[in-house]
Amino acid sequence: MIEAPSRSVTRFFVPLIDVLILLFCIFLLMPFVSKDGPPADPSLADPTQGMAREELQQRLAEAELETASLKAEVERLKKAAANPADRMNVRVVEIDATDGRLFHFDADSPEPRQELRDQADAQRLIDQQRRLALGKDVFFLILYPRKRSGFPEQPQIEAYRRWFADVPHGFDNPWGVVKP
Repeated sequence: MIEAPSRSVTRFFVPLIDVLILLFCIFLLMPFVSKDGPPADPSLADPTQGMAREELQQRLAEAELETASLKAEVERLKKAAANPADRMNVRVVEIDATDGRLFHFDADSPEPRQELRDQADAQRLIDQQRRLALGKDVFFLILYPRKRSGFPEQPQIEAYRRWFADVPHGFDNPWGVVKP
């Protein structure tokens, strides 16, 4: 008579199947770790094989130059992405509430409040601030009077826009939007 096995057959076959799968995976990976013969992937072949020493040194020098230029480009991009306030020098120019004239403060002059009478005065201020900015961008912020006075009038605003047309500038009007 046939008797049932005292142990389950699956207790024997499951570990055996695991070992067979492991051996099959090793068999599949053998070409990638083999040291004999060409690599399975042609892109993995040594690109310097058969080159002269001088040519290798030339390629190394070119690679070093390219690396240096890429590092310089990364530094330039880091500076460009830095805080805009670090790249910008803001100069405040104010509008007088009594008559709408434009003026700025210069702490180094005997008379700190300097009036900008015309385009030439504005250009002198622009040139002076560009020299003092030391490579930064200069932004001129034109402040409206902080009390309502009826100034500046529209022709004055248009004149101020013309005076600062060649440089970045903006108006700060607490009483409403400045019309272009």
